[in-house]
Amino acid sequence: MEDIKRENGQEAVTEETKAEVAVVTDSDTKEKVPEGAYVLTLARDYTYEDKTYKKFVFDFERLIGEDLVDIETEMTAVGEFALSPEISTSFLYRLAAKAAGVGSDVILHLPIREFGKVKNKAQSFLVSTGYGDRTQ
Repeated sequence: MEDIKRENGQEAVTEETKAEVAVVTDSDTKEKVPEGAYVLTLARDYTYEDKTYKKFVFDFERLIGEDLVDIETEMTAVGEFALSPEISTSFLYRLAAKAAGVGSDVILHLPIREFGKVKNKAQSFLVSTGYGDRTQ
């Protein structure tokens, strides 16, 4: 669980929390990724707005409630809403973008094969948290 302190409207993760984040090494690139993160290696390089991506690291576990509120706010701003976020493609791709630390347009413009994989991972994560379970 993250310890987040708010100071002057800014979030700051404490040193104690940083030490608790487990990482593993990606065997392809030898870079560290958070344990449990989903790594999507793209079939081909993907360029969006002059930036080229070879892979994305989706760390869904680092998301907080405020991220869900931000997604709803973004959707409302463009006239969209999700009655059931766990099955809303618009909600799920935005959730994936938050988990990857990129803008939602970057995910929205992925080739459909990769977009589908990302959307499905976001959905699996959201359902696994119990989000949308109205029986409890």
